[in-house]
Amino acid sequence: MKQLDIMEIRKHSLTGALVGLTGLGLVAISSTGFAADASPSSTSSQASSQSQGMYSADRLMDAHVYAKGDSEHAIGEVDDVLLDNNMTIKSFVVETNGKFGLGGKSYVVSPSQLSVQTLQSKKPTKPSYRVNLDMTRDALAKKPVYSDSWWTNAQSQASDAWQQTKKSASSAWTEVKGTTSNLFNGGENKANNAANATGNAADKTANAADSAADKTGNAVDSTADKAGNATN
Repeated sequence: MKQLDIMEIRKHSLTGALVGLTGLGLVAISSTGFAADASPSSTSSQASSQSQGMYSADRLMDAHVYAKGDSEHAIGEVDDVLLDNNMTIKSFVVETNGKFGLGGKSYVVSPSQLSVQTLQSKKPTKPSYRVNLDMTRDALAKKPVYSDSWWTNAQSQASDAWQQTKKSASSAWTEVKGTTSNLFNGGENKANNAANATGNAADKTANAADSAADKTGNAVDSTADKAGNATN
C-alpha cells in the first residue's frame, strides 16, 4: 500500500462514500465463502442483481480483481480508492501481481468500468468481495499507471475543475439574484406608475367637477339676472 494523503481521507470518509456504490453494478452472491479460483458456473449461477446497500471500505481493500474473459485467475487486488472533494468515489487503483504481462504495476480504473460482488460470510461485518473488471487484461494495461506524476497531474486537474465549478455556481447565483431584483423592481415601478396614473385621473375628474360647478353657478346667476330684469 502506498502511504499517501488519500489514505488518511480513506480511513475517515471512505465508509460513508461506499454507501453509494450501487452505481457500480454491485451484486450479491449466495455462497459460503470467497475463492480466488471460483469457477464461472458456480459464480454466475448464484449471482443476484440485488445490491447490498452498504459496503465495508476496509474489506474492499485487497479484494481480488478479475479481468473480463477470465473469471478463474485473479490479476491483482484493490490497492486504493480515490475520492474527490465531495467525498464521492472517483477511481479505483488496481494493483496487479506481476503475472499476465501486467508487470506488477498499479492501474487507475473508473468506477463505471468494474462491478463488485458481495459474498455471504459468517459475520455480516466482515464480508468478502470480488471485483470484476469490464475489460480484458490487455485493455487494463492501457489504463493510466498509478504513480506520483499521475497523482500530481490528476490532483491539479481535479482542483482546477473544482474551482471552476464553484466559480460557475457563484456566477449563476449572482445572475439569479439580479433577475429576481429586476423582477421586483419592475413590479414596484409598475405599481408606482399605476398609482401616478390613478392620481392624474382623480385630478382630471376633480377639475371637470369644478368646471361643471362653475358653469352651473354661472347659469344660475344668468337666470337670476334675467328674472330681475323682467320684474323691473
